[in-house]
Amino acid sequence: MCGIAGFTVPTGLGPQVRRDRYEARARAMTASLFHRGPDAQRAVLLDGVVLGQTRLSIVDLAGGHQPMKDAATGVTVVFNGEVFNWLELKTGLPGYRFRTTSDTEVLLAAFLARGIDCVKDFVGQFAFAVWDPRDATLWLARDRVGIRPLFYAVTKEGFAFASEAKALFAAQWLPPKLDEDGVVDAVHLWAPLAPRSQFLGVATLPAAHVARVRGGVFTARRYWDVDLSDDNVDRGLTLPEATEKLRAVLTDAVRLRLRADVPVAAYLSGGLDSSLICALAQRELGGALQTFSVGFAQARYDERAFQQEVARALGTTHHVVEVQDQDIGALLPEVVWHGEQVLVRTAPGPFLALSRLVRGHQTKVVLTGEGADEVFLGYDLYKETKVRQFWARQPASAHRPRLFTRLYPYLPLSQQAPEVLKEFFGLGLEAPGALDFSHQIRWSNTGRVARFFSKDFAARTAGHHPAEAVKAQVPAQVLGWRALARAQYLELATLLSGYLLSAQGDRMLMGSSVEGRFPFLDHRVIEAAARMPDAVKLRGLDEKAVVKRLGRGLVPDAVLDRHKFPYRAPVAEALVGAKAPGWSRELLSRAEVERTGVFDGAKVEKLVSKLAKAATQPSEADNMALVAVASTQLLAHQFVHAPREVSRRHLDAVRVEDEAVAAGQR
Repeated sequence: MCGIAGFTVPTGLGPQVRRDRYEARARAMTASLFHRGPDAQRAVLLDGVVLGQTRLSIVDLAGGHQPMKDAATGVTVVFNGEVFNWLELKTGLPGYRFRTTSDTEVLLAAFLARGIDCVKDFVGQFAFAVWDPRDATLWLARDRVGIRPLFYAVTKEGFAFASEAKALFAAQWLPPKLDEDGVVDAVHLWAPLAPRSQFLGVATLPAAHVARVRGGVFTARRYWDVDLSDDNVDRGLTLPEATEKLRAVLTDAVRLRLRADVPVAAYLSGGLDSSLICALAQRELGGALQTFSVGFAQARYDERAFQQEVARALGTTHHVVEVQDQDIGALLPEVVWHGEQVLVRTAPGPFLALSRLVRGHQTKVVLTGEGADEVFLGYDLYKETKVRQFWARQPASAHRPRLFTRLYPYLPLSQQAPEVLKEFFGLGLEAPGALDFSHQIRWSNTGRVARFFSKDFAARTAGHHPAEAVKAQVPAQVLGWRALARAQYLELATLLSGYLLSAQGDRMLMGSSVEGRFPFLDHRVIEAAARMPDAVKLRGLDEKAVVKRLGRGLVPDAVLDRHKFPYRAPVAEALVGAKAPGWSRELLSRAEVERTGVFDGAKVEKLVSKLAKAATQPSEADNMALVAVASTQLLAHQFVHAPREVSRRHLDAVRVEDEAVAAGQR
């Protein structure tokens, strides 16, 4: 795992002053990503491109240094992530003489053999850049589901890319400014819709895409997509048969993700998904697994009882970090700095604390259970879609809306009244075939944050409609899929890559120099699940049936039989009131909110006052609005108003080498 950065330059680096500028930029970009790779920092100046990398050494600790260059062709790679099946791929590349035992060199050899289509052979999580001097082309690629980030900017001075947007700003490729449409995306969809980022002029390469930069022209194309169509489903597959297929592919996904030259640990939330991954990993490791968990001081968020039960049953060496309300408020500035986006939840904060716990135990790699809910229909959103589709067939029914009391038994009685259920869950019921039918309620609820926008901001962004932007990107054939398949495709395309794997995943892990690995997001697992009938995943209103069946006998029954517990973290009590951190009192003030200009200062002032005095639990809408305002204010402060400088220590740590080959440069 690491951070990568680079940019194009004219062939023939020219006068010394220009070379010095390129070196300074390479140093700044690489140093700004120090947290992603504290073990080594190196950049090279080539004829036509500059490449930099910060390394978190995991495979071939002594020999896997980057940027890595093929001596015969000059092809050079910088690589963030892992190709887990590198040993298998290596046997299929007999014509290449390997000098290391790293997956980076296998990637390089695979590119030499197959070109950029080599990505189709990779089982992994990656973002990489390859410079091919034979035709002066820079290639970029990102893994199938967007586990690893990759940002870029097309400027008058050249094309630049990096693992994080801050590297582009550190080298002054462009000034940091909020992308206003990206802010609107974030408060509706939970994240900017790729290729848009949170910053004007900065784009993100979408998941499952490769890109080419040649002659100053950037082009991108998709190389993979999930097929959830009816034609791809094996309708005769029974639940026992599906379980055995899942057992085989998930076991292998875990086995591959335990490949490392350093210890591999695991996150344990206390839920089914992480517990199952821990069980499979513990079997593979023969009892040597370490597990790490978050506990909350507030009992209603805490899952330690289940975590400890699983750890005891599996015999893992278990570690817990307890998060207090005030810890979340104190962590949010670092969360936003690493995450680089507007948030509507404080949930990433505890994950940053958890990754610090992992790193504090001299551990660099953890497995997680992320992705199972998206792939195996685990979210309430899927059950909700199923009930609403059923209700839509008889929209006048008084009984069908009552199914939501079974789906959400914890709702207050006042919210279980038939007229309330109809008003809330009946949105869009007249058009159940709509592409976004499944997500209309969520996007509408989150979108209520927009009520707090300032008049000027709302006017400037009035023409941008996030839901319409999503629908415009979805392939036409998806509209003809069944309702659950449409819902699943939207969830994979928006929430997973943009939020869960970014703000709550990669960024919170790499903020502490820890690599996360996600067995449920192995593309072979995703493709196997896509071939399973919906009924083996969602049986009635019982989610992830095939995963539960696989887990029976591997994890405690208490975990299998518990009601799904959505992960949440404190919000209002962490950001306002007696436990509020000092930064929030400053940045949530009316004057500072109006200075940023996104939200209405008077409305925010009232919201903060209301939540600070609240005697009862705030509404979800108010909590989301508070986090959106706070994270936007932090983003503007840290990147626009008072941008951080790269530390001199990190700048000095970067080794820059001039490998340019143009005549007269040495």
